[in-house]
Amino acid sequence: MKERLKIRLGALVLVVLMIILFAGTIRNSQAQNVKSHPRVFFQKDELKEFADMRLTTHKSEWESLLLICEKLNKMEPIEHPKSKLVFSFPEKLAAMALVQLLDPKQKYQEIFEKHFWTILKWKEWDKWIDGKGKGPGGDLGIAQALIALTASYDWQYQNFTKKERKYINQRLVRIAHHFYEDYSRFHTNNFAIMNCNHGTNVYAALSAVLYGVDDVPKEYQKEWTDCLEHKYETLTSQMNSLMSDGFSDEGATYFMFQLKTYVQWMELRRNALEKGYGEPYQSLDWFKNASAYCMYSILPGGKDNFGGLARYADANPKFWGNPYSVFPALAKNLKDPFAQWLSSELELGEVELWRAEKKTEKDQDQKSNYDVWRYIWKDASVPVVDLNTLPNWRFFEDAGMYVWRSSWKNDASYFTIKSGQHYQGHGHPDDGQFMLHRAGVPYIIDMGYSNPKYTHEHNVLLVNGEGQVGDGDVWCEFGEYPGNKAIWGKTDVIISTGNQGEYDYFNLVCDPSNMYSSKDLNFWHREVLACNGLFLIRDEMQAKKEVDFELLLHSYASRKGKKDAYEYTKDRELNPFHSKENKEWLIDPRKGKAPLLLVKDLSSSNWSDSVEEAWFYDNYLRKKDGIGHVQLGHVLKRRQKAKEASSLLLLGFQDQLEGKRVVRLPEGEGLQIQNEKGDILTEISWSEKASLSQLKFTGDMAGIRFDKQKAIEWFGRDIRKVSHGENTLLVSDKQISVHAFIKEESMVIDFNSKEQAQLSLAVPSQPTHAEINGRIIDYSFENGAMTFHLDGGKAQKLEIKFEK
Repeated sequence: MKERLKIRLGALVLVVLMIILFAGTIRNSQAQNVKSHPRVFFQKDELKEFADMRLTTHKSEWESLLLICEKLNKMEPIEHPKSKLVFSFPEKLAAMALVQLLDPKQKYQEIFEKHFWTILKWKEWDKWIDGKGKGPGGDLGIAQALIALTASYDWQYQNFTKKERKYINQRLVRIAHHFYEDYSRFHTNNFAIMNCNHGTNVYAALSAVLYGVDDVPKEYQKEWTDCLEHKYETLTSQMNSLMSDGFSDEGATYFMFQLKTYVQWMELRRNALEKGYGEPYQSLDWFKNASAYCMYSILPGGKDNFGGLARYADANPKFWGNPYSVFPALAKNLKDPFAQWLSSELELGEVELWRAEKKTEKDQDQKSNYDVWRYIWKDASVPVVDLNTLPNWRFFEDAGMYVWRSSWKNDASYFTIKSGQHYQGHGHPDDGQFMLHRAGVPYIIDMGYSNPKYTHEHNVLLVNGEGQVGDGDVWCEFGEYPGNKAIWGKTDVIISTGNQGEYDYFNLVCDPSNMYSSKDLNFWHREVLACNGLFLIRDEMQAKKEVDFELLLHSYASRKGKKDAYEYTKDRELNPFHSKENKEWLIDPRKGKAPLLLVKDLSSSNWSDSVEEAWFYDNYLRKKDGIGHVQLGHVLKRRQKAKEASSLLLLGFQDQLEGKRVVRLPEGEGLQIQNEKGDILTEISWSEKASLSQLKFTGDMAGIRFDKQKAIEWFGRDIRKVSHGENTLLVSDKQISVHAFIKEESMVIDFNSKEQAQLSLAVPSQPTHAEINGRIIDYSFENGAMTFHLDGGKAQKLEIKFEK
């Protein structure tokens, strides 16, 4: 009996073991089909590393996340979401989910679950799905909420029951699929729609649910995957060919939000497809240059100045996305010192967040803006760029956007002009638009976000009162790519020397002609010449018949000490233009508290002029006080009825012109700058036949500058010969552009030559060394001139040293 019992017990144990092994096999098989969590923004094998960082390199970030948790701990769950809240609140919830994951001993698990379930069960989701509402926060808010909810689910996976996981999965999938269908317009082949900040937002949200949720139905998986991979291939191809310089046609403000959603999408994709760090960023030139685009869009500004962002397109002067959370991903993946500076050295007290909840100076420190994304993406080992080593200018060729600043200090002057590509609804019909700031104060400005958008809101040309393609549209229709390439403006940077300490010169030409709707206009060319802080704006226009040409220049008064220069609820009706005799105006943007800007008309032909109120429609003022159509400063309007016309304006700050006077040349367009004794300091002309006393040339433009009556600098565009008195400075067998600076023992000459050329260049004495772009060249020297060969191509720098 006992033997039988032993046998039966042994058989029973064997059966139980077999059942356990079989069940284990099933579990293992299921586990192989479902990736472990966390997995969306980092992997399970990185978990210990991420947890340890809170005690080492990420102490400040961790402290910030704990502050976020404390604030949520004191809040009751939000039952009915407001649109603005949906942009930011779910991200704060994700911060709490991450805190509890990395340190389970924290006290926030219960409050996290209260907020999480409340958001997930918002009735607004169901109303939207049932067609009875727009959903919480519109497409932007919904997308950010989906990303944050999926991340929270991923990071708190182990703390949900099997039943809860099933509900969460079904809920997120249902919301995501309706989101996909409701915003199907973002799934077209239109590059403008695909690439806007709304479009990238959609791709990031779909990726979060696709890669983060366990039970996405197979048909949805295939549909979403096909969509996302197709968009990835299309976008990356077009971005590398059309936006390789890192710009966004939506302006720097919306570019920041677009960049954030791109980074979220790329990080989700990289983790899901198990790509290594650096990919896919390293294969996308747009990412490589995005940080530079942002950095050069930031205006100089300090505690008593304004700062902000250059207002191309619908750009608000504040960041739409948090640079402390976005740029760490680029710094980490690209080892980019620009991105590291923006994520650690930029002070948001100068360039504040548009949607920042904090208003006091105390709360506007960096730590208060460290969020969940920064914690995940920060890499403290990446070096920070030294601003003093950066060029003070940059040309974004795809955008046609040139930026120059006198230095990287807060009191610097800042000039920018743009004429280039257009794709998107937030873009403006503004090719040829330029702006001038100093110490963050706006002198010549763009009116900013408007709805609808008009060409007359910019510092450009009107033809018979008509503007550019897209004029008057709420969301400008520039046409679909590639057909719209025919209307894109162009910018050609002839020469830009950069900050060399003793001289700073640039010369460029914009051609916005094709952007004009008028069939009568043949062309409009805008040339800018800047020499040591003085700016000359020259416009040439030609039409098929006599038309009304109208050139515009906008400015407004702003208040001292107000960091946001574009806060114009007060003083917006004050006139900053003070008219003088002889077609001169002084612009006073701070009511006598900042240097005045002299605007002087040096045109050879006569332009009628008037200063009038400038009005536009501001969507944000409408939302704030119900009044959207407002006056914003004044505009100088200069008009001429002609078939052909030209204009030349000088812009110069009075403190830089102190003790000097500007004299218009009696014939042709040009000027002399003289000291109080009448000695010529600078002479510039666009006419070979002008009455020049110091300069003779053959070509389109030339100039010369003196120090103690000694020529130290001369330049020209598309010239063959330049002479000073009896001395021939340059002779070329082809048209070239040139800038030369002369010292006692050296010369530096910048050339721009489309063709190979043979040159004869006057030098003070026998050269001992000559090199072009670092390459030693062959030359001959005779009778005070060196002769040499110049290859065709831009940006060639000749450096010559002489015997002492």
